[in-house]
Amino acid sequence: MQSTMDIDLRAPVLPLWPVCLPLAGYPLFWATGFGYLAFALCAVPMCVLLAVRGDVRMPAGFALWLLFVAWVVLSAIELDSGLRLVGFVFRLSGYLAAAVIFLYVYNLPRSEMDHVLAALCAFFAVAVCGGWLGLLFPDGKLNTPLSALMPSTLTSNSYVDALVRPAFAEVHQPWGAPAPFRRPSAPFTYTNGWGCSVALLVPCVLAYAATHRGRARAIALVLLAAAVPPAVATLNRGMFIGLGVGLGYAALRLAMRARWRTLARLVAVAGVAVAFVLASGTAARLTERVTYSETNENRSALYQEAFRGAVTSPVFGHGAPRPSAVLDISVGTQGQIWNVLFCYGFPGLVFFASWFVWVAWVSRRWRHLSDLWLHTCLVVGAVSIWYYGYDGPQLQVVLTVAAIVLARVRPR
Repeated sequence: MQSTMDIDLRAPVLPLWPVCLPLAGYPLFWATGFGYLAFALCAVPMCVLLAVRGDVRMPAGFALWLLFVAWVVLSAIELDSGLRLVGFVFRLSGYLAAAVIFLYVYNLPRSEMDHVLAALCAFFAVAVCGGWLGLLFPDGKLNTPLSALMPSTLTSNSYVDALVRPAFAEVHQPWGAPAPFRRPSAPFTYTNGWGCSVALLVPCVLAYAATHRGRARAIALVLLAAAVPPAVATLNRGMFIGLGVGLGYAALRLAMRARWRTLARLVAVAGVAVAFVLASGTAARLTERVTYSETNENRSALYQEAFRGAVTSPVFGHGAPRPSAVLDISVGTQGQIWNVLFCYGFPGLVFFASWFVWVAWVSRRWRHLSDLWLHTCLVVGAVSIWYYGYDGPQLQVVLTVAAIVLARVRPR
């Protein structure tokens, strides 16, 4: 008993509230205009608490993420304007916050990991509620207190305005389209942010359902069912691709372990979801959107331009996205892989991609079903970084899940 008390005095237990606040309390940050700063703000008390506690542990592979962050800092020498510096600091704060959140969750007692998973489920509930808000009130928009305090020189920027005056949905009607597309986005700035978050969080909810019974499991399943209508309304191909690859991968791993009962349930649920998508006319609507919006051609052109731009500055990149020469959008804003390559050069990409590969590899072994689902979340992340931006809460979700799975496999 004396030995246990001595250990507690040397390394006090970290509180859970800094982790739960930006996840379960995200609506508060969103409503005040600080949504995309929620995790960076909460990382500050995490730093203080980690410093007070001392004896901070980290897995060896975490050095890859630290090397990536260090390379991001070095790439600042390529910045050439004040506005690009603002964007650079914003992205850097997200990378630093992700590092702090990872270390904080990783150093929590193993008994607290279930509470962190519950907080991720609460964040999924927030996303679902926001999706329904965009579904029911697609023309709605939130004028936050922060938007009233910011000078017009900042809010005149479309991206900044979208952050502090978030819309409930993206509404646009490309030329020739017979009707506008109303795609839910709340509580995120863009529909892609909603789709990416949901694709990452669905495996987390399944992991929670796999470890609980009774009311907790019922709530998790109801949340998954409630997410289907707004998910269908987003017409988000990236979300469908990420979930399809993730669930297909999980099904293969279940078959390799002869977990036929669980596999049959997964196939049945996926079949119902696909039937709903087909019955709702989503496939036809999605084809219509691709036809009129030319999104495939635009993304392909941006990816090629990002690669060519990286070749012209291969070591430190360009520090920040730059306007495209052919489209009315910045190069390095469509897909995290392309953002890292263009902004931080080939070394930055190597460090970034190596971290994702290492985490996915280390977490591949699983004993419990929840371990498989958390590993699947990382697989979805490794797929979606090719076409989704991770400059918001999505990166924090991935590193939180990575901390949980790595904490589970670390030596006691």
